[in-house]
Amino acid sequence: MLRPIVTLCALAALAVLLGACGSAAREEARLCRLTLPVLNVEGARLAVLRSVPAGENAVRVDYTVEAGGRSRQRWVVCRFAPTQMRAGTPEIVALETDTGRIGGASLYLMRRFWLDTPDAPAADPGAG
Repeated sequence: MLRPIVTLCALAALAVLLGACGSAAREEARLCRLTLPVLNVEGARLAVLRSVPAGENAVRVDYTVEAGGRSRQRWVVCRFAPTQMRAGTPEIVALETDTGRIGGASLYLMRRFWLDTPDAPAADPGAG
């Protein structure tokens, strides 16, 4: 009688763990999408095509940008601090785009003056 209870408890713990992993992955993808308005010209129309894992602690977002009557497909890869190093919220520690790497000072300013503001979530091009 004890064995089914142990099995059930193990399955419940696994479901909680997998749910937490899925939740963290969704939050990483959301944070990565929030960089798109900063990486493109103001007023550009952005459409997220897909968000996929890009290795350990990384997310790739493929998207299109329409500006000035032209449409172009672009991508961004966001790398996050290792899960065990975080105090809750994922933190982008490296950013690379189809046009190159975003350096330390620029990344810091993006986090400080965009990602950490109340305006950023409303500008999520992949929301909904």
